[in-house]
Amino acid sequence: MIETAIQELVRELSGYVLQPGDSEYEDVIKIDNGRIQFRPRLIIFPAVVEDVRLGLKFAITNDLPFSIKGGGHSAAGYCLNEGGVVIAMKNLNRITFDPKKETVTAEMGVIWYDVYKFMQLTNTGLIPVGGGCPTVAPPGFMLGGGYSFVSRSYGMSIDNLESLKIVTPDGELRHIGLHSTSAEDIDLFWACSGGGGGNFGIVVEMEMRVRKPLSKKMLVGQIRYPLEMAEDVLGYYNEWVEDVPDAMAVYGFMGNQKDLIDKVTNVKVLGLTPVFNGDGAEGIEHLQGLLKLKPINADLFNMTLPAWEFYNGYTTRVAGRSSYIRSTVLPEGGMNNKVAKVIIESMSKAPSAESFAVWTHAGGAIENVASDATAYVHRNSRFIPEVKAIWDLDKPGDTLKNVEWAYEFFERLSDAGNATGAYVNYIDPLQHNWTEQYYGSNYKRLLEIKKKVDPNNYFNFQQSVGSPFNPTKELTDISPINRTRV
Repeated sequence: MIETAIQELVRELSGYVLQPGDSEYEDVIKIDNGRIQFRPRLIIFPAVVEDVRLGLKFAITNDLPFSIKGGGHSAAGYCLNEGGVVIAMKNLNRITFDPKKETVTAEMGVIWYDVYKFMQLTNTGLIPVGGGCPTVAPPGFMLGGGYSFVSRSYGMSIDNLESLKIVTPDGELRHIGLHSTSAEDIDLFWACSGGGGGNFGIVVEMEMRVRKPLSKKMLVGQIRYPLEMAEDVLGYYNEWVEDVPDAMAVYGFMGNQKDLIDKVTNVKVLGLTPVFNGDGAEGIEHLQGLLKLKPINADLFNMTLPAWEFYNGYTTRVAGRSSYIRSTVLPEGGMNNKVAKVIIESMSKAPSAESFAVWTHAGGAIENVASDATAYVHRNSRFIPEVKAIWDLDKPGDTLKNVEWAYEFFERLSDAGNATGAYVNYIDPLQHNWTEQYYGSNYKRLLEIKKKVDPNNYFNFQQSVGSPFNPTKELTDISPINRTRV
């Protein structure tokens, strides 16, 4: 019966499908976390938006689980499923630019690399408020909020979202946005502005404002210190960031980098990554306090933001290795001495030399939007740390110790930094009290919208809006043994 249904679907589609055994199938089911091994029954590649509607109808009619795959950066694997349908968006990749409105409209098969390259070709100097990793796709990134290197200047990615087109569970294609007037559309656009991906429908197109940087080339780079200096450096940084202009963002990195001399030995470092949206000389003046703390070295450059994102973004990819990702959200003053001690102790005990942690520097224009104006609640946060435990794909026996390390690391870091939540774009199947951590006081409204838009709960996964999933009571494939079991 299912074979007949698939044959009928293929006849209706403008795009094509893959099934197990087809030549491209194995490559398509790989995502940016080699630990995730799911094998869907059918992969649909829409060529036009109508194909998305047909694919969704097929999955619902045949009572099959379905997932939406964009850039494949769902660390928990929620863009795949076992035995169901995956709608792979990559062939919906048209991009257009409206010079009068200064907006770019992209179909949702693109990745940020495509958008950056497209905008470069317009020769306008305008940039999207997009992701720092160029292989991430805009829909998942923006639906969860979306922090950019220039978010302190221009707000989160969703704060620059004009409109979107979405196929809702009833198969309707709805165009919603700042122009919407009906209560239903206003609610749905609100939910899609920070409520997380895969909850309310399939976004097929987004229109976003593009911005004119304060300088064509920005001051970017990294300042590296020995990890053991973390207390001194973060003690200064924690206060210093409160006085820098919104044009300055200084992200952080904790992990191993190659020794500058022999290029072979791993050296544990604390790296600070400045991005200054303005004149390079002015940016260096703002960094003088950090430069006086005797770093190992400071590599600072003047380059366009897209060029920096191409260079820097690829360094954080998992790229075929196994990983577990966890996040937290820290308030102003969150990078305190207690946090520094946790960082030093935890990084020194990392089971894998490939594991690292990073943080986003928030604040600035992000705080100009009320916490309930969009579904993204953590507007008053200052730092968004993320740990990536990474280990060899051919060593599945290393899973438990690496997951345990990352879990305990960020439990301690969250306590030390007085954490206020976690970031849904770094979704974590072990996150306790995850609805409160990700959505806070906005979750009640998200639930109400979910029940109206998707009354049959067709869009569901382990941590979808409305899911009762509790990682302290249910089994997952990576549960730490002292909480549930593997």
